Amino acid sequence: MTNQNPTLTAANIRYLLVIRELDAEKRGARCIDVAKILGVTKPSVTTMIGTLHGFGLVTMEKYGTVHLTETGREKAAWYADCLDLLLSQFEDALGPSGIDYRNAACTVLAETPESILRDLRQRLKGELR
Repeated sequence: MTNQNPTLTAANIRYLLVIRELDAEKRGARCIDVAKILGVTKPSVTTMIGTLHGFGLVTMEKYGTVHLTETGREKAAWYADCLDLLLSQFEDALGPSGIDYRNAACTVLAETPESILRDLRQRLKGELR
């Protein structure tokens, strides 16, 4: 049974976004590549993939290729859009970004209710006055 509307942690979001980047052409993401980008071990990736699979966000082939489900693709796109907007705000206020900004933004995303993120996203995109 999958949780179709999970509350994701900052780590869940980071993994989801990396998988999205690697799976941009829908060919899948290799666990070893996810591990390399995030600077973690392959067993850590495998554990997280199990978590994301339990949320219905990814599937995994026998030999380690991970694919986003449709739900996973939608959620990853949502978080990627919010992340880009937050990073832009961080850069405007603090200067050039780096991995610390990305990690901080993922923490903000994880700790902020989706209703507030929706409003913030609309304001940052100029959709609300």
